Amino acid sequence: MHNTIKERFDERSDIYFSNIQVGLDILNEKVENAFPAVVWDMIHQDIPDLRGKRVLVPSSGDSIMMFAFHLMGAKVTSCDISDSQLNNAKKIADKYGWDIEFIQQDSMLLDKIPNETYDLLYTSNGVHVWIHDLLGMYNNFYRVLKPGGRYIMCEIHPFLRPFDMKNDDNIVVKKPYSETGPYPNEGVFTYTWRLQDFINNISSAGFRITRMEEFTPGTECWDIGFYNSAEEAKADNHRKYDWKLNPWAALPQWFGLSAIKVTKSIIPNS
Repeated sequence: MHNTIKERFDERSDIYFSNIQVGLDILNEKVENAFPAVVWDMIHQDIPDLRGKRVLVPSSGDSIMMFAFHLMGAKVTSCDISDSQLNNAKKIADKYGWDIEFIQQDSMLLDKIPNETYDLLYTSNGVHVWIHDLLGMYNNFYRVLKPGGRYIMCEIHPFLRPFDMKNDDNIVVKKPYSETGPYPNEGVFTYTWRLQDFINNISSAGFRITRMEEFTPGTECWDIGFYNSAEEAKADNHRKYDWKLNPWAALPQWFGLSAIKVTKSIIPNS
C-alpha cells in the first residue's frame, strides 16, 4: 500500500506543484502567511526565534511551510514518501539558493532520521488522511525530537469528515463520525480520524499537549479555505466566510495543536 501511495503522488506531483508560485509570492510578501494565523501564533509563542533551530517537515509534499521555516532561519529537513514531490521541491530550493535537506521517507517510519535531532517537527493540512498507524508515526515523531522539542500540526477538522464536502449549498451527512476507514480511494486507502484519535495517540506517544485551536483559515493565509484561489475569493468579496450565506462557515474548518516532548513516565508493576 505504501508503494501505491508513493506511485500516486509521483504521478501527480507536477499537478500539485503547478500552483506553488502563489505560495512563493506570499512568502516574499510576508513569510508568516504561509501558516494560518493561529498556527503561526503557536509557532512564534513556543519557539520565538527559529534561527539555527532544526526543523523536520514530514510528508512535506508541495507544502510551502518548509520554505517558510528556511526563510525564518531554521535548518530544515523535508521528508516525503514521493521522490517526485521532493525533486520538484528541490528544484524550487535550488532556484532560490535555499539550503534545505531532502530525504525520501515514510512519515510513519522516519528510519533514516536519527534520534533526538530536531527542535520542531511540523505537519500541515492533508497529511493524516494517508496515515494508517497514528501511534507508530507519533512514536517516531517523539523519537526524532530533542528533549523538550515541539510537535506542531494543523489539519482538516474531524467534525467535517461525516459530511459531503462537495455539496456547497447544503450540509449532507454521508457517514457516521465514528467510522474512520479505511476507505478505498483510487487504488489506495484513506482515513478520517476523529479528534480523540489525534489527542489520545499524541499523548500515548509521550507528548504533552499545551494548546489546541479550532478555526477557519483567514483570508490572509496561503490556503484560502472556501475558495480555489485568492483571486476567486477577492472577486466574491470573501462572502463564503459569512455563515449566514455559507452554512459551512458555521463549522471550524481546521484544528491545530502544539505539543511538547516530555520524559515518559515509568509505571511500576502492580
